[in-house]
Amino acid sequence: MTTSLQASTTARRRTTMPFRVELARQLSQWRVRIVLIILVVLPLIVRAALLVGGPPSSNSRATSLVDLAQVSGGTFAAFVIELTAGFLLTLIAALLFGDMIAGESSRSTLKYLLTIPVPRLRLLGVKVAVAATLLVAGLVALTLVALVVGILSYGPAGIQIPGGPRLGLGDSIGRIALATAAGAVGLLWAAGLGTLLTVVANSPLAAAGGVVLVSILSRILDSISTLGSVRLILPTHYASAFQQFLTAPTNLAPVADSVLSGLVWAVVLGFAAAWWFSRKDIAG
Repeated sequence: MTTSLQASTTARRRTTMPFRVELARQLSQWRVRIVLIILVVLPLIVRAALLVGGPPSSNSRATSLVDLAQVSGGTFAAFVIELTAGFLLTLIAALLFGDMIAGESSRSTLKYLLTIPVPRLRLLGVKVAVAATLLVAGLVALTLVALVVGILSYGPAGIQIPGGPRLGLGDSIGRIALATAAGAVGLLWAAGLGTLLTVVANSPLAAAGGVVLVSILSRILDSISTLGSVRLILPTHYASAFQQFLTAPTNLAPVADSVLSGLVWAVVLGFAAAWWFSRKDIAG
């Protein structure tokens, strides 16, 4: 009886892949550490750049957050979020999700993981969960450091809306948190595409590069107004929806559209990735 129970426990362990184990494995890799370090130190780099550039000549005609970044701590944090929510975060998402399976394949460890054995979809699911956790943790760290640096550098005042009112600090912190969450939702398509490409390609560089290429092409097509409503299906069409939380008044319609678009892209691409990986021939 005891032997049977031990064998059953061992079998369960062999057919699962603990989240904490994979998280520890990812955190032990320098590429992940570098990504997280970049997100943490970026507000400090922006602060240094503003010091080098000196104070703005006049805020009376400011039309963007970059013109008002040094007015208050809240405005500085909002500016950092606006600065990073585009290409940089897409690139980081591409690196984290594009390396999940393709990285194991390039290191010739994928076949070993599958022969432990770990079910393929279990392996993919845990890796997606870990990549998403790292990305969200990086975004939260970026936001918190930006707030701290901004408050210490420019005082505990809220966001100065370009051409609008000065918000209170409490309201500003809430808006910055919502903008960060909306920015994360805007990366769902990149996470889904990175998941698909990482199971299709055998090179993490090819998988990450594919996400970046699609992002660039989508942004180019989105800038062509003659395409009309066709642009609504582009994955980056709602990339700036998070900015609604940094303006007054706030229009939540683009945010809702961004959530819907991101979920659709993530589900479709995620199912495609699961289907492909479950049938993929793992040669080595």
